[in-house]
Amino acid sequence: MIQITNKADCCGCTACASVCMHHAITLKSDNEGFLYPIINKDSCIECGLCEKVCPILQRKKQELNPNQLHYKALRIKDTELLNQSSSGGAFIAVASYIIKKGGVICGAKYTKAATVIHGFAETLDEAKKFMGSKYSQSDIQGVFPKIKETLKTGRLVLFTGTPCQVHGLNLFLQKKYNNLFTIDLVCHAVPSPLIFQEYINYCSQKLKSPIESIDMRYKLPYGWGHNFSYRFHLQNGKNLTNPYSVEKWGRLFFSKLIDRPSCHECKFTNYNRCSDLTIADFWDDMNKRPDIYSKEGTSLCLVNTEKGALILNEINDTIALWDISQEESQQPCLLRPTPPNNKREKFWNDYNKRGFKYVYWKYFTDSYYVQFKHMIKHILIILGIWTKKE
Repeated sequence: MIQITNKADCCGCTACASVCMHHAITLKSDNEGFLYPIINKDSCIECGLCEKVCPILQRKKQELNPNQLHYKALRIKDTELLNQSSSGGAFIAVASYIIKKGGVICGAKYTKAATVIHGFAETLDEAKKFMGSKYSQSDIQGVFPKIKETLKTGRLVLFTGTPCQVHGLNLFLQKKYNNLFTIDLVCHAVPSPLIFQEYINYCSQKLKSPIESIDMRYKLPYGWGHNFSYRFHLQNGKNLTNPYSVEKWGRLFFSKLIDRPSCHECKFTNYNRCSDLTIADFWDDMNKRPDIYSKEGTSLCLVNTEKGALILNEINDTIALWDISQEESQQPCLLRPTPPNNKREKFWNDYNKRGFKYVYWKYFTDSYYVQFKHMIKHILIILGIWTKKE
């Protein structure tokens, strides 16, 4: 029987609840908005399956040696898809191939209320909803059994998610399926869905319309780089880029105040990967590999299995591909977990006592002087008088 006494020992992948045939495990949100398993001891027969499919428990038993066959940089040739991607379009290049083969894509998307869930797609237009970074932990409840049902029909399935989600799926399936392809992300950490929804509600009020989705890594008009643009899609039909009346979600995301506790002790921030392909941004390529650099964006792609190498070969005519070294692929979240902010406990105490608007103002909001400067810069950029620096 799986028992979570330390919250850092649960990544919320839902594998334990999905595998329990006696429905003895339910998932409930804690006061930070993260899902954890609750055991009904009257229904549990103590078969131990939940422990066997737990990615954190099983990861602790593994020797975590690098398993890459190749290190690649990648950029999709389709300009429209490239502009919609967070970096070089690695995901949609693979997804397009799977769709053409009559397969199914499973990935993270926004609901109409701008919550993040895992869903399924059978057309390219549906799969496009999975494109782009979504900086909130996705709700993946019920997804693993549906993937298993689809695999049993013989159809190709592409699953993409965080490495703990991919490992959870692999363990849940309990055997290898030749028709399953997996892509995991080099993950910084997953922030609280509760705080994300609070942010969505707050910004919806400020922007005078409910938010449907946010392009977290919008490339226009400044191009791809470390300075992100955020594009808000509103139910009233308006699309707003970097509205100065609200702080960008990145300020909350990178604060390290709202991450899931397991992320700060992550067992997947290394080169031992659980997927066929691992994708991320290929950062600093202007310095390391000027022959690759483009302001349109470039993906890092770690090829971890022969299946991953095969699929890259199959899509070779749709992508530009470069060999890189492991050293050129390195980035912090491939080397170590993201450390917590030492004010994390204080933040959550403040939130629980005084609510979101208080912590938003206290921890994330600029002074009126800085807000005024941002407003002036925003106007100058629109007028073409000032250029944003990389």
